[in-house]
Amino acid sequence: MSRPNRIRRPKNELKKELLEQLQLLRHACQSFDSGLEAIGKHIALSLRVLLHQSGKSRSLLDQLELRSGRFLDSAGPLTPGNLLTECNLVAHSISNSGGSYIPLITAGFHLPVRPISFVSWWNDPILKDNLGRTFCRRELVLHVADTDGGAHVDPELDEAYMALSRSNALNWVFVSGSSIDSLMKVESQSVFEGRPELACMRQIAHELLCTINQFVPEFREHAAPIIPADSLKTNVSLDIGHRY
Repeated sequence: MSRPNRIRRPKNELKKELLEQLQLLRHACQSFDSGLEAIGKHIALSLRVLLHQSGKSRSLLDQLELRSGRFLDSAGPLTPGNLLTECNLVAHSISNSGGSYIPLITAGFHLPVRPISFVSWWNDPILKDNLGRTFCRRELVLHVADTDGGAHVDPELDEAYMALSRSNALNWVFVSGSSIDSLMKVESQSVFEGRPELACMRQIAHELLCTINQFVPEFREHAAPIIPADSLKTNVSLDIGHRY
């Protein structure tokens, strides 16, 4: 059977598609900030459409020649020699009842701090688990989008990703009580709430919106970053590896 003819899209149509994708991404960010954590899976799918390419599949930003410039980074590099876990795209929200993972933007850190090349932004590790396994933005996005509910639900998941998303591979726990004895009791410890990989999706989306807003004037107004109305100012700590 012969392959059906395919017609190249005009550039104006690709630009219209980018506007729609940015609208979807911003709407998903708003939903995440309103408490719908699972929308992080749809954020991952939008990020995949905009950024990822393999084989004959080209990302939308690459088709518009917008993927080769500088991208804004809010994570910084992993800390050399640090034996603890790191997840530099998230902060920790602490209350009297427990702790949770939140994106940096929710913690009140509004501006990514440095421009770096897309290749580094997409491929440099920004997370390290309790076994020293690392993830870059690309790996996190593709795990969520391709296997964990973004575009597909796989019957099996990558071992390291499963540990990160389901088994507290970051090893962060909340300990109730203030005495030395309470620190040692398992019953006084509780795992942090929230899915760290989905909080990362929200922060990566913020970085991308800031990048387009700052460096691509044609789409600036359509890529205005979504700032949570109730960004936290207190009871927040950065991950131990965060350098900014």
